[in-house]
Amino acid sequence: MFQHILVPIDGSEQATRALDAAVEIADRFSSAITVLCVYRHHSPLEASLSMVRQTDKMATPDEALKAYAKELVATAKARALEAGAATVEAFAKRGHPARRIVAFAEERGCDSIVMGTRGLGDFGGFLLGSVSHKVTSMAKVTCVLVK
Repeated sequence: MFQHILVPIDGSEQATRALDAAVEIADRFSSAITVLCVYRHHSPLEASLSMVRQTDKMATPDEALKAYAKELVATAKARALEAGAATVEAFAKRGHPARRIVAFAEERGCDSIVMGTRGLGDFGGFLLGSVSHKVTSMAKVTCVLVK
């Protein structure tokens, strides 16, 4: 356990605290850290508006979300390395956050997931349950939630 830690991030303060906790754990167990930001598909309304407003110079909503996710993981990777983590990889993936996090952990052979309890989720997350709750319910590996 704690040989390969997955840290899902979304730009929230809780995600930053989870990353810091993962770095501490990694230091104790000589663990590798993988940072993941999952960005969602944009809504049909956003897609229809982007068709009306889009110009060649403007990014589509998906391109903008992907660019932001890549920026978040690059910043998180730099923070983890600066804090002393030895091995850090960073990825931005598109999909449903909870399902994508669990699938990614399995694909990459992560044996633990360290994540914040509350992120920047939408109102639907409030009604249907948080991403962290869903991940802990679906994951087959150890999950550590950081407040």
